[in-house]
Amino acid sequence: MRNSIAFGWRVAVRTTLVQIGATVVAALCALGWGAPAASAVLVGGTIIASGYWLAARRAFGGRVMAPTAALGAVVLGQVIKWVWIGLALVVAIGSGLFPPLGVLIGVLVALVSQLGGLLFRH
Repeated sequence: MRNSIAFGWRVAVRTTLVQIGATVVAALCALGWGAPAASAVLVGGTIIASGYWLAARRAFGGRVMAPTAALGAVVLGQVIKWVWIGLALVVAIGSGLFPPLGVLIGVLVALVSQLGGLLFRH
Protein backbone atom coordinates (compact mmCIF):
# COMPACT_ATOMS: atom_id res chain seq x y z
CA MET A 1 0.00 0.00 0.00
CA ARG A 2 1.28 3.45 -0.89
CA ASN A 3 1.52 6.31 1.54
CA SER A 4 -0.51 8.86 -0.42
CA ILE A 5 1.27 11.88 1.05
CA ALA A 6 4.76 10.50 0.38
CA PHE A 7 3.78 9.19 -3.06
CA GLY A 8 2.12 12.49 -4.00
CA TRP A 9 5.17 14.40 -2.85
CA ARG A 10 7.50 12.19 -4.95
CA VAL A 11 5.31 12.70 -8.01
CA ALA A 12 5.26 16.46 -7.43
CA VAL A 13 9.04 16.66 -7.08
CA ARG A 14 9.59 14.46 -10.15
CA THR A 15 7.13 16.48 -12.23
CA THR A 16 8.68 19.79 -11.20
CA LEU A 17 12.17 18.52 -12.08
CA VAL A 18 10.93 17.28 -15.47
CA GLN A 19 9.36 20.69 -16.12
CA ILE A 20 12.57 22.50 -15.21
CA GLY A 21 14.67 20.14 -17.31
CA ALA A 22 12.44 20.52 -20.36
CA THR A 23 12.43 24.28 -19.92
CA VAL A 24 16.23 24.42 -19.80
CA VAL A 25 16.49 22.28 -22.95
CA ALA A 26 13.96 24.49 -24.74
CA ALA A 27 15.83 27.62 -23.63
CA LEU A 28 19.09 26.19 -24.97
CA CYS A 29 17.35 25.47 -28.28
CA ALA A 30 15.97 29.02 -28.33
CA LEU A 31 19.49 30.44 -28.09
CA GLY A 32 19.50 30.23 -31.89
CA TRP A 33 17.07 33.16 -31.88
CA GLY A 34 19.14 35.12 -29.38
CA ALA A 35 19.54 35.53 -25.65
CA PRO A 36 16.27 37.47 -25.14
CA ALA A 37 14.26 34.61 -26.67
CA ALA A 38 16.10 32.01 -24.59
CA SER A 39 15.60 33.96 -21.38
CA ALA A 40 11.91 34.42 -22.20
CA VAL A 41 11.48 30.66 -22.66
CA LEU A 42 13.29 30.09 -19.37
CA VAL A 43 11.08 32.60 -17.55
CA GLY A 44 7.85 31.15 -18.98
CA GLY A 45 8.73 27.60 -18.02
CA THR A 46 9.97 28.62 -14.59
CA ILE A 47 6.70 30.39 -13.87
CA ILE A 48 4.74 27.19 -14.55
CA ALA A 49 7.17 24.92 -12.68
CA SER A 50 7.21 27.19 -9.63
CA GLY A 51 3.41 27.39 -9.66
CA TYR A 52 3.21 23.61 -9.69
CA TRP A 53 5.73 23.50 -6.84
CA LEU A 54 3.68 25.98 -4.78
CA ALA A 55 0.53 23.88 -5.20
CA ALA A 56 2.39 20.69 -4.28
CA ARG A 57 3.88 22.28 -1.15
CA ARG A 58 0.42 23.27 -0.02
CA ALA A 59 -1.22 19.92 -0.84
CA PHE A 60 1.56 17.60 0.37
CA GLY A 61 3.02 19.58 3.22
CA GLY A 62 3.87 16.40 5.10
CA ARG A 63 1.26 16.66 7.78
CA VAL A 64 -1.61 14.27 8.35
CA MET A 65 -5.04 15.88 8.25
CA ALA A 66 -8.70 15.07 7.99
CA PRO A 67 -10.12 14.41 4.51
CA THR A 68 -11.97 17.72 4.39
CA ALA A 69 -8.85 19.61 5.42
CA ALA A 70 -6.83 17.71 2.80
CA LEU A 71 -9.33 18.66 0.11
CA GLY A 72 -9.18 22.26 1.30
CA ALA A 73 -5.37 22.18 1.11
CA VAL A 74 -5.49 20.88 -2.47
CA VAL A 75 -8.03 23.50 -3.53
CA LEU A 76 -6.11 26.30 -1.81
CA GLY A 77 -2.90 25.07 -3.45
CA GLN A 78 -4.55 25.25 -6.86
CA VAL A 79 -5.84 28.76 -6.18
CA ILE A 80 -2.38 29.88 -5.07
CA LYS A 81 -0.85 28.29 -8.17
CA TRP A 82 -3.17 29.99 -10.63
CA VAL A 83 -2.97 33.38 -8.92
CA TRP A 84 0.84 33.13 -9.00
CA ILE A 85 0.89 32.02 -12.66
CA GLY A 86 -1.53 34.76 -13.69
CA LEU A 87 0.33 37.54 -11.89
CA ALA A 88 3.76 36.33 -12.98
CA LEU A 89 2.71 36.06 -16.64
CA VAL A 90 1.17 39.53 -16.57
CA VAL A 91 4.41 40.93 -15.17
CA ALA A 92 6.67 38.92 -17.50
CA ILE A 93 4.73 39.78 -20.65
CA GLY A 94 3.45 43.22 -19.63
CA SER A 95 6.82 44.55 -18.51
CA GLY A 96 8.22 44.32 -22.01
CA LEU A 97 11.45 42.78 -20.74
CA PHE A 98 10.82 39.44 -22.46
CA PRO A 99 9.43 38.59 -25.91
CA PRO A 100 5.83 37.42 -25.35
CA LEU A 101 6.13 34.53 -27.81
CA GLY A 102 9.17 33.19 -25.97
CA VAL A 103 7.37 33.34 -22.63
CA LEU A 104 4.38 31.50 -24.09
CA ILE A 105 6.64 28.85 -25.63
CA GLY A 106 8.22 28.31 -22.22
CA VAL A 107 4.75 27.96 -20.69
CA LEU A 108 3.75 25.44 -23.35
CA VAL A 109 6.94 23.39 -22.89
CA ALA A 110 6.45 23.24 -19.12
CA LEU A 111 2.78 22.27 -19.41
CA VAL A 112 3.44 19.53 -21.97
CA SER A 113 6.39 18.18 -20.00
CA GLN A 114 4.16 18.00 -16.92
CA LEU A 115 2.45 15.04 -18.56
CA GLY A 116 5.79 13.26 -18.80
CA GLY A 117 6.40 13.74 -15.09
CA LEU A 118 2.96 12.47 -14.21
CA LEU A 119 3.09 9.42 -16.49
CA PHE A 120 6.57 8.24 -15.52
CA ARG A 121 6.20 5.33 -13.09
CA HIS A 122 9.61 4.87 -11.47
